[in-house]
Amino acid sequence: MRGGWARGAAVAGLLLAASAVAGCDDGGDGDGGDGGVFGLPTSGASASGDGGGAAVGGVVSGPPLLLLPVTREDPGPCPSGATDAYTDTQTEQPSATGQAAQWCLHVDPDAGMTVRRTKSVKASLDQQYSQGFIVDIDLDSADAARFGELTGKVAQRQSPQNRIAMVRGGKLLSAPSVASAITGGKVQITGSFDRDKAEQLARDLGGG
Repeated sequence: MRGGWARGAAVAGLLLAASAVAGCDDGGDGDGGDGGVFGLPTSGASASGDGGGAAVGGVVSGPPLLLLPVTREDPGPCPSGATDAYTDTQTEQPSATGQAAQWCLHVDPDAGMTVRRTKSVKASLDQQYSQGFIVDIDLDSADAARFGELTGKVAQRQSPQNRIAMVRGGKLLSAPSVASAITGGKVQITGSFDRDKAEQLARDLGGG
């Protein structure tokens, strides 16, 4: 399902629906990854022990994490050499041919934000809703304020302009749609992740 949806949360009912993606901007050739729901953590949602991987935090190594609002989407992969555009591969909703449906997401880099440091990014088991593994992101105070402003603006827009592309090094990691402003800096991505995919997304987002 490419459209956004919301789920009530104990802290705040702020969620974003994401799709699986693969990057194609500026020569990026990302392998793509699974998306899910992106919002504030619910109480008791994260597990430790056998459910959680190691947290990744501190200064983001390598390229910074870019959070870029989507301006439009076109069917099919992005043309070769396209700038400010990324190919979104929707693996959960294959096309009639059996292949993953692809869309070209165009973004506005001037309206986005750059994250160079996170407090932590961690994959863990979703005990609250039993929907596989989740990824928790804890932003620092400066980024938390800017992220709240960004999600507040994007949430007021119609699809596909209510989506935010999460990009590192020319690779699109996820492209969630925004249900409401997310403040406080504690963000969660949930969905049908297995442990390996959740931990890989945590590493990709945190630069580990």
